[in-house]
Amino acid sequence: MHWPSRLVWRRTAIVAICAGAVSMSISTGVRMAIGAEADTVTVLVRITLPFLIAVPLGLFWFTRLERLEASYQQLLADAAELARRASVDPLTGLLNRRSFIEQFNLSQNHGIAGIFILADVDDLKLINDELGHLAGDEAIVAVAEALRGRLGDKALIARIGGDEFCAFSPCSHDSARDFDIDAISEAATSIFRSRLGDDTVDLGISIGTVRTSKGLEFTDAIAASDANLYRNKAARKGSQPVSS
Repeated sequence: MHWPSRLVWRRTAIVAICAGAVSMSISTGVRMAIGAEADTVTVLVRITLPFLIAVPLGLFWFTRLERLEASYQQLLADAAELARRASVDPLTGLLNRRSFIEQFNLSQNHGIAGIFILADVDDLKLINDELGHLAGDEAIVAVAEALRGRLGDKALIARIGGDEFCAFSPCSHDSARDFDIDAISEAATSIFRSRLGDDTVDLGISIGTVRTSKGLEFTDAIAASDANLYRNKAARKGSQPVSS
C-alpha cells in the first residue's frame, strides 16, 4: 500500500478544515437561535466529527483523483510519443516521407524561400556486400547526422527511402548560392569512419538542389533536384562534380 502523497494530504487537510469550520458555524448559529447552551462534550464532538469523517474520505478520494490525473498525464505522454513515432524514421530520427511532404508543402504555400535538397548514398549495396548490412545502416545514420549538423535546427530533413534523403533549408536566394554540398559529403564520410572505427573507408554522397518558390509542390521540387542529382552523380563518377 502506497502512503498518500503530500498533495493528497494537503487537499485532505483543506477539505477537513473547511468542513470543521462549516460545522462549527452551523452548530453555533443553531445554538444561538434556539438559545441552547453547549457543554464541553458537545463542542468536542462538533469539532472532531467533521475531521473524523472528512480525513478518511478525503484521503481515499484524493488518492484516487491523483491516480486518475497521473494516468491521464501518462496517456497524453503516450499519445505524444506515438504521434512522434508516426512522423519520424526509426533508424535516423529524421522526418519520414509523409511528414516531410506535409510540412514542405505548407512552407511553400506560405511562400518561405529556401533550397530543396535531395541526397542519396553512392553504392550502398556495395557497402552492404563488402562491410555488412550493419555498416550500411551506419552509412545511412552518418548521412542523417551530417545533414542535421550542416543544415541546422531550422531545416526540414527526412529519410524518404532506403538510401534517399531530402531536406528543405529556409534561406534567401543569395545565401542559397553559398550552400556547400561538398561540406555535407565530407562530414558524412568523417562520421561514417568514426562510427566504424576505420579511417580507410569512404562514403560517397550525390546531392541535387533546387531553389524554391511560392507554391512549389514536393513532386515538382523532387523531380527538378533529382535531375540535378543524377547529373552530379554521373559527373562525380567521371571526375568533377557538376554544380547544381
